[in-house]
Amino acid sequence: MNHEGYKWYVGVTHSHTVASDGALTLEELVKKAKKNKLDFLMITDHNVNCEEFPEVDGLTLIYGAELSKDGGHCNMWGVKDVIDKEDYETCETYEDFLRVKDEAKRRGAVICMNHPHCKQCPWRWEKNAADVDVLEVWNAPTHYDNLECTEWWHEQLRNGHKLPVVGGSDYHTDYYGITNLLTWPVTYVYAKSNSPEDILDAIVKGHTTICFEVGKTFIDIVSGDNILGDTVKLTENTSVTINIKKLRKNMTLQVFDKDGECFKYTAKSTKDYSVTLPVEKEGFLCAHVVFEPGLFYSKLHDFAIASRIPEQKGMKLPPLIFAQSGAIYFEK
Repeated sequence: MNHEGYKWYVGVTHSHTVASDGALTLEELVKKAKKNKLDFLMITDHNVNCEEFPEVDGLTLIYGAELSKDGGHCNMWGVKDVIDKEDYETCETYEDFLRVKDEAKRRGAVICMNHPHCKQCPWRWEKNAADVDVLEVWNAPTHYDNLECTEWWHEQLRNGHKLPVVGGSDYHTDYYGITNLLTWPVTYVYAKSNSPEDILDAIVKGHTTICFEVGKTFIDIVSGDNILGDTVKLTENTSVTINIKKLRKNMTLQVFDKDGECFKYTAKSTKDYSVTLPVEKEGFLCAHVVFEPGLFYSKLHDFAIASRIPEQKGMKLPPLIFAQSGAIYFEK
């Protein structure tokens, strides 16, 4: 594939303002995004279309809305008037969702299934990967529910769905001045420009990797000239290279294919890391980096997550995801 002129752009795909239940105005959120050195920001208020956006130097604003119903939540990106007001009000059944989603797509929107395994607001409608363009595999500061979502995503990949992924911070507010939840996590997108059209096109093509925060541990996967989201023609010499920037000491890289974990490495010191692996079978390959939650993160998890999910309060957390790539595909 020819990706000449492309580069990585970092942004937030899921955020809220005072237009729904966020704490910040659009102007305040834009200021915060620029302070965090974001290249793009998607505004996705609950059940309401965006107002007209101003031009913002150095930051691409992308129209969006979050359809938020008891049956499930989904982001609809790229269109200002993505659906009509009555569609937000009347969407109650799975059949309603399909109708509303089809109308949004007719208007040019990209559809993302949000936090389907969230214990608070899961996806209760039929969970069909073919109904959406993208999956929000990581929602909010990394927590237990994201592990379940990742398992479901791997299942979709094994079933042949080339489902792109993003991480969405689902930003509403910060707490006590000690958090910066807008960028927990961020999605990096490999695109030919930072225009809304090119950012969304790259996401739909799966050119994405997710980081805990801007500039933190970063996973890139290539096979020859092919990148994340591409499909590689298998030969007897096919290989894949996983490049990790800032792999932290004691964090573990896990690589997965259709049969499960196929490679594992725990860092002995903090530095960049790269490994090249042969690829001999059809399917997919993706990777994530996990860490053992310490006392501080466990307390933060209890405060920010488990306070709203009582069954997780005080639980012994398993290794949690710190960085997560999209998938690259292989076929004969």
